[in-house]
Amino acid sequence: MQIKTKTFNITPKEFRQLLASYYFRQRRNLLISYGVLLVITFLLPFDEKLVFLRIYFLFLFAFGLVAPFFINLKKTQSILNFIARYWEIDENFISIYYEDGSLSKLRFEHLVKAIKLGEYYLLFMTAAGYFHYLPISAFESEKDIHRFDLFLKGKQLIKLW
Repeated sequence: MQIKTKTFNITPKEFRQLLASYYFRQRRNLLISYGVLLVITFLLPFDEKLVFLRIYFLFLFAFGLVAPFFINLKKTQSILNFIARYWEIDENFISIYYEDGSLSKLRFEHLVKAIKLGEYYLLFMTAAGYFHYLPISAFESEKDIHRFDLFLKGKQLIKLW
């Protein structure tokens, strides 16, 4: 298998949207739980004792879910994310060729998991969340996309169902 992608890049704004989408998708159940608690506390009749409970849930929501995203946002924006690049993928390696002449080569064994979300793949290097972004539009053909999907499934990096 030899797959070569088209040259692609991502803007800082698009990358922030990608991170936000992934971050809040991971925490969807927690967001729903907090949302329900907030609605319940605000639907209760006004009572001075409940004011502190409402404020507590608002701060819990803001600092428990939203603040970590913004703190983490600065840590995950490497300059390499915004340089135009193309990938060459074979059975053992992913070679990333950057526009500035840099080369990054990684083995599939170093990947923890892969996720296909709509218009892109996220290939995770660590369980903590460091990933490589690969848009589906960068592939030359549908055949390449299908071959890459099958390869990720064969390496057990992407879920089969």
